[in-house]
Amino acid sequence: MCKFAFLFTIAFASHIALAQTSQPIGIDAERNLAELGSSTNATMVQVYDNRYEGIKGTPYFKEHWAKATIAANNTVYKNVEVKYNVYESNLLYRTPKGAEYVLLPARVDSFLLVDGVTQQKFMFRKFPALAAEAPKLGQHFALVLHDGKQVQLVMVPQKHLMKADFKGPYSAGNKYDELQDLQSYYLFGPDQTFIKVKLNKKSLLKALPGKQDKVAAYIAAERLDAGNAQGWAKALAYYESL
Repeated sequence: MCKFAFLFTIAFASHIALAQTSQPIGIDAERNLAELGSSTNATMVQVYDNRYEGIKGTPYFKEHWAKATIAANNTVYKNVEVKYNVYESNLLYRTPKGAEYVLLPARVDSFLLVDGVTQQKFMFRKFPALAAEAPKLGQHFALVLHDGKQVQLVMVPQKHLMKADFKGPYSAGNKYDELQDLQSYYLFGPDQTFIKVKLNKKSLLKALPGKQDKVAAYIAAERLDAGNAQGWAKALAYYESL
C-alpha cells in the first residue's frame, strides 16, 4: 500500500464554505486527496469473503462511480470521481490514472455527489449532535433532505451485514452474506437539537407544534405525500414561511 506525504498548511474546517476556501486543480488536487487517505489496488470492502455463494447487495450508496465536490481541510475539490461506502462511512476516490484511495471520514467535512445517470444531487454532511443517538453517528455522513433556516431534515443511510446461515434445523438456508439497507430520519431545530422521525403525516405534524393546523391544511390542499422525503421537504418549506 503506497503512502504519500504532503503537508497541509490550512487548518481543518468543520463546515463547507465554497466561497472562502481554496480550490486546487490538476496534480495539486490529486496529491492533496492522496494525502487524505491511503492507496489500494482492491475494493475497500475488506471485511467480507467469498464463502458459500458470496455477498448479496452493495456497500455503496451508488454502485457506479460519480462526480463529487468534496470539502476537506478547509479546501474544496471539484469534479472528483468517488463512490460513497456507506457500510464503512468513507469515500473511495479514483484518480484519472485509475489509482484508488480511501478518504477517511475524519478528514472530510462534506461532499456533494452528482449521480451520473440521473444528474440528481445528494448533499452529505456530518451532524456531530447525532452522537447523542449513537456515538458512531457523530462521524457518519447524513443526506440533507431539507436545509432550511429553522429546521433541517436529514437521512442517515446505513448498511447491516446479515451473515450467511445454512446450519441448524431452523436455518433459513441462506448461503450468502447480505448487505441490507437501513435508513433513519432526523429533524433538527435551529439550536441543533433533534428528534428521530418517521416519514408519515402523524410524525410530521407532531414535530411542528404551534402550526399544525396550517401545515395540515397545506398538506391537504397541495395533496402532499407525507410518506416520502419530497412531501416532507415541501411541508417544511411552507412551515418556515409562516
